[in-house]
Amino acid sequence: MAINNADFKDIELNSDTQNLCSPDVSAHSDFIGIAINAPTDVEYNEAEPAQDGSFTVIPICGFYQLSLVELSKDPIIQLFAMNVETEQVYRGELIDEDAGTEEPMPFDEPELRPQDLEGQLLSAYFNPNLTHYVNLPIEEATYKVLVQIGKIKSNIVEVKVHSNK
Repeated sequence: MAINNADFKDIELNSDTQNLCSPDVSAHSDFIGIAINAPTDVEYNEAEPAQDGSFTVIPICGFYQLSLVELSKDPIIQLFAMNVETEQVYRGELIDEDAGTEEPMPFDEPELRPQDLEGQLLSAYFNPNLTHYVNLPIEEATYKVLVQIGKIKSNIVEVKVHSNK
């Protein structure tokens, strides 16, 4: 089933749930990597920012399935957007601040070793608003967007951002 730009308006942003716009990797039972989808066309209105305070919403619907060994080396999800015309690259990390305090474990746990993680995979969906995590300028532009975790890069999607005036 083809995804259209209107489908992205119903995404629960910053969730880890699968949705209509999530990449379909079901045809690849041995999929290892990152796959993303995004709307091809996004409008903004400077007078009406998004709920999270960013100038517009550009949902990036993604899925990754990676080795826990690789994830333990560098677990940060990085978002990249390159302006196609200027080749300026904008980058952000998919990290939310946790206002809570970290409580100590109620019992001692042995430190995990790389061999404890061998052969294990972690699969997850993610749905961030690109403009919340990447400081894009408020201007009309076309961006090539990708996600990277450690050394693993996603497919590249292109998003055109324009004013609705």
